[in-house]
Amino acid sequence: MTTLDGRYHIVERIAAGGMGEVYRARDAVLAREVAIKVLHPALAGDAGFVDRFRREARAAAGLGHPNIVNVHDWGAVDGIYFMVMEFVRGQSVRDVLNAEGLLAPSQATDILLQILAALDHAHRKGIVHRDIKPENVMVTPDGVAKVADFGLARAYAEGHITQAGNVTGTVQYLAPEQLQGEPADPRTDLYSLGVVAYELLTGRVPFDGETQMAIAYRHVRERVPRPSARNTGVPPGLDGWVASMTEKDRELRPESAAEARRDLAAEAATLPAARPIAELVRAGAEPAPEADAQHAATVTIQRAKTRARRRRGRWLFGMLLVAALIGTSAWGAWTYLVPHTVTLPNVVGSDIDRAQQRLNGLKLRVRVGPGEFDQTMKVPEGGVLRMRPQPGTELEQGAIVTLIPSKGPPPVDVPDLAGKTVQQAKQLLEKAGLELGDRPRRYNARYDEDRIFWQSVDFPGQAPRDSAIDVRVSRGPEPVPVPKVIGETQKNAEQLLDGWVINVEQKFSDDVDRGFVIAQMPDRKTKLQPGQGVTIVVSLGPRTFAMPNVVGISKQAAVTELKRLGLEVAVYAVPSSDAATVVSQDPDAGVTVTYGQTVQIFVA
Repeated sequence: MTTLDGRYHIVERIAAGGMGEVYRARDAVLAREVAIKVLHPALAGDAGFVDRFRREARAAAGLGHPNIVNVHDWGAVDGIYFMVMEFVRGQSVRDVLNAEGLLAPSQATDILLQILAALDHAHRKGIVHRDIKPENVMVTPDGVAKVADFGLARAYAEGHITQAGNVTGTVQYLAPEQLQGEPADPRTDLYSLGVVAYELLTGRVPFDGETQMAIAYRHVRERVPRPSARNTGVPPGLDGWVASMTEKDRELRPESAAEARRDLAAEAATLPAARPIAELVRAGAEPAPEADAQHAATVTIQRAKTRARRRRGRWLFGMLLVAALIGTSAWGAWTYLVPHTVTLPNVVGSDIDRAQQRLNGLKLRVRVGPGEFDQTMKVPEGGVLRMRPQPGTELEQGAIVTLIPSKGPPPVDVPDLAGKTVQQAKQLLEKAGLELGDRPRRYNARYDEDRIFWQSVDFPGQAPRDSAIDVRVSRGPEPVPVPKVIGETQKNAEQLLDGWVINVEQKFSDDVDRGFVIAQMPDRKTKLQPGQGVTIVVSLGPRTFAMPNVVGISKQAAVTELKRLGLEVAVYAVPSSDAATVVSQDPDAGVTVTYGQTVQIFVA
């Protein structure tokens, strides 16, 4: 029996392609069937490719999704590089097209939706496929589509950059930016999938030509035709979806595989039912995976070997393979002819990832359905809410188990908390089945202090029951610096302090004239919120001063001047033929008087 790397027992050669040859093998350590791809010597001898392959395979090995061919292992023997991946029983989409010619719209959308799910998972991990085509998609007898060659396609493409007259990959499916030497991104995969969609619906690719460059030119210059122009059974909605996926400008394509999948799912819901794709696969030939459909990226170890040793290693590998085919017939019959069953365990309530790992360990395939709210409020978000089939069911290894994840408790209406106090918000949220979360205090000019001005879920809106709603509580308007008013008249000071509450105090001053500000609290530049208090001290002038001369001026002018100085005025009238003017005063001008003292004036 041929044993590769001390654990993989080679069973048979099953395919050959542009990057290498594929063998079916048995993993003696984990007791499972695997596919092993042996890279062509030209690739294995390229140190740059091996280094790129190692990096990309590590990333691809981290992809775990029901619609992606899993990468298990990699290695190198005497300069011969190989990778170990999940063995997929079924047919490639190319095999299905060869047998059926084209697919009904509902059959095509079934496959396309699964491919988009795989691309969405890979793109979120930062991996772009770069070579989406029918040969790189397998369909199992259960109707599960699996995308292969993540990582390997990228490593191969980076080692063969597009040049004038040299187009890398299958040119019928490459995006315009790839053909023009620009970097690929997730929307590059969407273009290729749009071309695949056209082929599934019409039975042929949109562009052909005598040379690769002729086809590439048409991809860059022409729009992909409407599928309904060739197949009148294609509805307008699918025409529009294919057109959006194959826009020349990648900025005009859907932003992500998730968005493209949502759009296609809406169209798929309106399509008439057709024969399930699983039946087409089971009715087809005995599964014989295409070479490129069995690819999966893996990590490599580069050894620097001479050309002579690589040729000797390939010869030894071929001889060992022949011996393996002779020596493994009995073991293969037991493994593949005798059915193996397992009892489906109950994983309801378990974390979805742990449940998937447990079922995969029993050699069951897991399909994760759309999430549902848990009306019982027992299964937290991310747990398994339901499973199909029921726990305890006897299943053959390789059967599909569908897990329905919980989206947590059903949502409830969120109350309007704007303008409420924290205590009022607590009461409203408790009544709605929610909790009050973080409540930081922030300045806000529109809401009074201690009032809520923001909530994490807008009103009207919904949030999961028992979840926390964060709020922000107003500290009132933001403080601003107090201006300097010392030296200003009282009137000017009050205008400058508009918005604050002004407290006025008075004080005698021998140095500052009456009516001017001699002090302020707080000091200038101190930050206060509008509405807070500012105290100013206004000068009353000196406490004692010389009596002014008011004789000869009118009664009103004299009274005004004396009161301005803080004196009380007593007015006496005397007979006279003159006008109403002051004819004498007591005390006389120049005599020292005191603030508040009463003085007398005599008016004719």
